[in-house]
Amino acid sequence: MKETIFIFCVLTLLLLGSGCTESINRNSPVDEGPAVILRYESGNLSIPIDTSQIEVIDPDNSTANVTPIVAILLDDQRTGILLENGWKITTASKKTDEHDPNLAYVDVEFEKEGLSFFIKVDETANRTLEGHSGAKLWVTDRISGPRPEDYHQWKRFDENSSMIYTIFDHKTDRTVMIYNKTMIFYLYPSYATIDIEGLND
Repeated sequence: MKETIFIFCVLTLLLLGSGCTESINRNSPVDEGPAVILRYESGNLSIPIDTSQIEVIDPDNSTANVTPIVAILLDDQRTGILLENGWKITTASKKTDEHDPNLAYVDVEFEKEGLSFFIKVDETANRTLEGHSGAKLWVTDRISGPRPEDYHQWKRFDENSSMIYTIFDHKTDRTVMIYNKTMIFYLYPSYATIDIEGLND
């Protein structure tokens, strides 16, 4: 009888110890290692990107390593144009294509003065995809509702039937960006591949 009680006590202590260990592991902080600093280099210009400062927004609530995502972005000309003009990478969101549920990508947000521009990254294919602005599409009050007080964008087709987007800043009364899905043609204040003379008149 004493032997049975002894065995029962030992088993109980083992079970309690196991539960405590599991609880400690679950609540203990995870060592994610040092922050990874990547650099955008162009001539004498070197812009550091601290990947630990990029917020990861994941609907599956799992962590994601943004370092390879940023490394892919650094090969995209739009990234250089944005970084050189003072934009910062702020968030990375995992998403699924609305037309193809098997196609997953990361939507990376660049932000400056309250305006966002996103570049999609296909990590599996190791390439960037389309870009788009967070500014509201607006035509007129009658069609689109009240005009936004900060930024709005409108779209038109160019001579090749490609969609071109223009973003207007109401705080400064100027055009701040012209782009399509794969290129930036103009970005205030210093980047332009097109003649913008008279654009804000």
